[in-house]
Amino acid sequence: MKRTTLALLLVPFLSATLLFLTLYIWRIAYPWSDWASLGFIPLTLILFFGHMVHSVEIYRARLHTAIRVESSLSSILTGNIWAILRTFTLLLVAIPLMAWQALVSEIHETITLFVLCLFSGGLFSFLKLRISSHFHNPFSDMFAISSGTWIIAIIFIPIIAWMNFGYTSHAGENLTADLTEAVMLRLKDLPLRQSSIAEILAPMYAYEAAKLWIVVQLGESKWAVVLFSLDTALISFIFARVSIVLNLTIQRIIR
Repeated sequence: MKRTTLALLLVPFLSATLLFLTLYIWRIAYPWSDWASLGFIPLTLILFFGHMVHSVEIYRARLHTAIRVESSLSSILTGNIWAILRTFTLLLVAIPLMAWQALVSEIHETITLFVLCLFSGGLFSFLKLRISSHFHNPFSDMFAISSGTWIIAIIFIPIIAWMNFGYTSHAGENLTADLTEAVMLRLKDLPLRQSSIAEILAPMYAYEAAKLWIVVQLGESKWAVVLFSLDTALISFIFARVSIVLNLTIQRIIR
């Protein structure tokens, strides 16, 4: 009972703190040096091994029900390549997107995402506890991860979209600039030095500027809200999934 309470209360806070401490260090250090990206190494390693181990377990559990033990295929189809590809896909999307979000988010957006991560971890721990009485591992973890991610993402999409649309400040130049000028103005927020990191972040800055410019042109149209919310769905999903994978990994470590 004590361990269950620890998982439900402490682990979600630890995982959210780890994630946002990494993003905060990146936010304050990146304007000075690209070496700030090294701060992502611990987070990336935790996510990589935590997600990969879970993916391998799922793959092998499925193969166990499909392939006979004496079959030579059981030593070939280990699931390692599949798990690595899935994990790399998550990291290649999540790390750049979270790095960009850390740089452009205002305080109310940051607080909202932190709360999202807390709820993601808490819901995952709760669902895992309940589902484990009906399913064997690793399927209980799989259902808890999937359900927790989608539930939290769907709940927070309108919240984040509403806050971004109604409370996020934007430069006044966007009201008079054309599309090209709006994009160039936004790209000036990147450090002047040439680097591969700036090249990765530039399309995201350009997208945000173009989105805002189109929203301004649409005015009070309902499509402005829809357009403003497009990336919100991806952001909500990624932060929820990363938070849950961190929770799962930390639970494994302290088990």
